[in-house]
Amino acid sequence: MEHYDLGKASDMALYLSHCDFYPFRSVIENNKIALDAIDESYRNLAEKARLKNDFVTEQWAMTSGTLHSCQVDLLTQYSLLLTMVSLLEESVNTLCHLYHDLNHLSKEVKDIKGSGLERAAKYLKYEVGIDGFTSDKQWEYITAIRDARNMVVHKGGRIYKDFDKYDKFKIGYREENHQLYLEYNDIIKMYDAILDFMDRAFRIVPQLT
Repeated sequence: MEHYDLGKASDMALYLSHCDFYPFRSVIENNKIALDAIDESYRNLAEKARLKNDFVTEQWAMTSGTLHSCQVDLLTQYSLLLTMVSLLEESVNTLCHLYHDLNHLSKEVKDIKGSGLERAAKYLKYEVGIDGFTSDKQWEYITAIRDARNMVVHKGGRIYKDFDKYDKFKIGYREENHQLYLEYNDIIKMYDAILDFMDRAFRIVPQLT
């Protein structure tokens, strides 16, 4: 608590976002531990079945292990991405709400045209006086992460445009069907980028008086 000035909207919002994001790192790590353990169990089962000449069990274990590696792991990363971006959007909206309440602003973020991160950024710029939110060095990557989340929500993870953007930030996708392919390291990279962005952007001092 001593690292935050809870009398300031910026510090209060950052404190609340950290309360969500710091534990979420454990969620990411615990999922990896569980996925790795399941993968190893399939390999061990297949090996034991092979030694016993139990072809049926060996085939089942190998098929299950392949599905686990190719699909279950991917769907887990998708779930982590959805939650992570939801926490980000809630944190940015909370920043807007706190500035509205503490600065007694006439407009709320919901009164601004648009949606999502761009609407919140517009509110912070024109109503709060925070300039530089969208010029942060991580902003383009942050919106690419958000766009990847949207592709998972609306297109089953398949992208159909802006391939250069995904290539630029090394957000992988399968060549055959353009389905986003995310691994543990991708989620960690995104998590670190989001946390880094919030730690910096939330503390920008408003210029309006």
